[in-house]
Amino acid sequence: MRESAEFRALGELQEVGLRPATVKHFMHPEVGPLEFECQTLLEPEQSHLLLVYTAVPGSESYAKLRLLSVIGHAIA
Repeated sequence: MRESAEFRALGELQEVGLRPATVKHFMHPEVGPLEFECQTLLEPEQSHLLLVYTAVPGSESYAKLRLLSVIGHAIA
């Protein structure tokens, strides 16, 4: 298999990418600790990242997030 010049140049840099944790923890002032699954979507041409956080259905964090969707507007 033949390597491209770009591939060789990147290999010579020996940069190592870190995979971010797939679970993120947050502390909310009203409902306390929240745990979310995190997906990182990359648009490589412009180096944009989009982080998508979701609570696992049926989890405590899911229930807290639903509660926040109701009380969130009432909190000043």
